[in-house]
Amino acid sequence: MTTPLTGRLRVSVVIPTYRRPDALAACVRSLLEGGVQPDEVIVVGREGDAATEGAVRVLQPEGEGSAVLRWAAVNSPGHIPPVEAGVRMAAGEVVAVVDDDVTVSREWLGEILRPFRNPAVGVVGGRVVVPGQKVGRLKGRPGHVTWYGKTWGNVARLEGEGVLEVDTVMEGNWAWRRELLTSLPMDPVLNFDDASMYGLDLCLRAKASGFAVVYVPRALVLHHAGPRTPELDRADRPARAFSFCRNYTYIMMKHLPWWRRVVFLAWWFGIGESAACGVAAAVHRALSGRGLRFREAERVFAGKIEGIRLWLRGGARSGL
Repeated sequence: MTTPLTGRLRVSVVIPTYRRPDALAACVRSLLEGGVQPDEVIVVGREGDAATEGAVRVLQPEGEGSAVLRWAAVNSPGHIPPVEAGVRMAAGEVVAVVDDDVTVSREWLGEILRPFRNPAVGVVGGRVVVPGQKVGRLKGRPGHVTWYGKTWGNVARLEGEGVLEVDTVMEGNWAWRRELLTSLPMDPVLNFDDASMYGLDLCLRAKASGFAVVYVPRALVLHHAGPRTPELDRADRPARAFSFCRNYTYIMMKHLPWWRRVVFLAWWFGIGESAACGVAAAVHRALSGRGLRFREAERVFAGKIEGIRLWLRGGARSGL
C-alpha cells in the first residue's frame, strides 16, 4: 500500500529521458510502488519521441490519491533543457530529479524528503547502487570540496544511516526546494556534452545562498545502465575527459576567490587527479609504465584551457 503525501508539502518528481521507454517504464513503476507517492511525476523527453510518449500514456496511474503523470517534450539540445522544463512545470514545494535508468527503493521518497523538515536544508542527495558492481575503497571526503578546489567524488556510494552535510551531491538522485532551484538559473555554459559537473555548480550556489546541502544514504536508487544512442555513447574517453575538464575548470574559476584560483590552477595543471591528471602526474604515470594515451592527455589539457577561456570570456561575470 502506498501513502500519498498530504499537508503543505507537495512533491514533484522530474525524469529527464531520451529514447529509453523500457527503462523509463521501470523507473516510473518503482516510483508509483513506493511507500510514499509523489504528488506528480513529470517525464520530459524530446519532440518526436513517440515511443516514450506512448509509454507514459500507458503508465498513467488510476485511482484516488494516485500521482499525476505528466509528459513534456523539448527541442533544445543538451542535458540541462529537459531538467529546466520539468522544474518549470513542477507544482510541488520540493522537486526531485532522477535519471530514467534508475529504479527507486520503496523507502526512497520518504527518506529524501525527511531532511526538508529543517528549513535550512535546500538540497538533498541520495545513494546510487549499480547492481553487481563492487564498491572500491572511497578516498578523501566524498562530496566535499577542498579549499584549493579539489572535489572528492563518489559521494553517492557512501553507506550509512545518518544525514551527512556535504558540498555537493549527485544529480541523478537529488531533491531541491523548488523556490531555491528556480532562483538559480542553470548556467548555459555547462550545457555541453553530458553537462558534466553542472550539479556541483548549482550546489555551490545553493550554499552561497545560505542553504545546506545534505546526503542521505537511505534514499537509495538502483542504477541499471540503460542503453545509449550513439550520440550519447560514453566510450570515447578523450571526449569525456575534455568535457569534464572544461566544465570543472570553469566552475572552480567561477566560484573561488582570486588567491584560491591561483592555488587551484597550480594544483590542477601540475598534479590534477586520476581522470584529469596534471603534468607531474602524467610524467609519473609514464615513468611507471601507466602513461596516458597521447590523445587523452591532449584532451585533458585542452579542456582545462577551454574552461579558463570560457571564464575569461565573461561567463562567470554574467550574474550566474
